[in-house]
Amino acid sequence: MLTDPLSVTYNGSAKSLPRTSVTPTGSVYRTADGEFEVVIFQSPRSRGNEALQTSIKLVRRVPDPTPADAFDAYRFIRNSFGISYGFDLTKAESSVDIPRLRTALLSFVDSTLEGRLMSAEK
Repeated sequence: MLTDPLSVTYNGSAKSLPRTSVTPTGSVYRTADGEFEVVIFQSPRSRGNEALQTSIKLVRRVPDPTPADAFDAYRFIRNSFGISYGFDLTKAESSVDIPRLRTALLSFVDSTLEGRLMSAEK
């Protein structure tokens, strides 16, 4: 398991996220006020599937500035950013290949592409 609590820096401010939940497939870490959450999830292997998928996602919850429901002014908007790691169970070449794939994808997702993805382009 990872350290408890996790520490994430958001906009220059360090956030402490203690572990709040553990299951056989993952863990959840959350700030005391619930604004930030890190979810780490490992996809269960299905029979015949020789790959393992692990995802990590940082979620920020912010109050809705224009609530649609007068009775629920505190509906939260959830914005998140995640990364998914997939590798063969033998983990062959993953120690060199995964960092290269991560670097390539993060450099590909620049601010222009990010804007296009946020406006629902596929």
